Amino acid sequence: MKKLIFVFVIAIGTGAFGIYGQTKDDDIIKLLKISGTEKMTDQMMDILIPQFKILVPGIPDTFWVKFREKLNINEFILACVPAYSKYYTHDEIKQLIKFYESPLGKRMVEVTPLISQETMAIGQKWGEKLGQDIVKELINDGYIDNI
Repeated sequence: MKKLIFVFVIAIGTGAFGIYGQTKDDDIIKLLKISGTEKMTDQMMDILIPQFKILVPGIPDTFWVKFREKLNINEFILACVPAYSKYYTHDEIKQLIKFYESPLGKRMVEVTPLISQETMAIGQKWGEKLGQDIVKELINDGYIDNI
């Protein structure tokens, strides 16, 4: 029995039964994947490519389809690892993984892209109104002529 307990303690200490013992970088990659980074990056591309189509008209859709297919989101995830490593300890990364594996964390991953879409639209409208307000005040204060 003592032998079995000893093996169990060693297994826990070396990470055989969980995330403990993995490298910090491995855990950061896991965190980025389970927190929805891939989905958010896809969503960002869905917004950016139509904007590029407007900026560079006349490019055939086949180009944009091929470009989208070539995107390597794992490359982006790997590029993000140093930033997470800089600001979070390995223990904090493990705690974040536990959160994102919880029901609330999974729910957050599910709704964050939806919230982001809505808040981006809100931010765009707010920014347009802010720009109009700035122009009005500049005209009222005599800094610029009426446009």
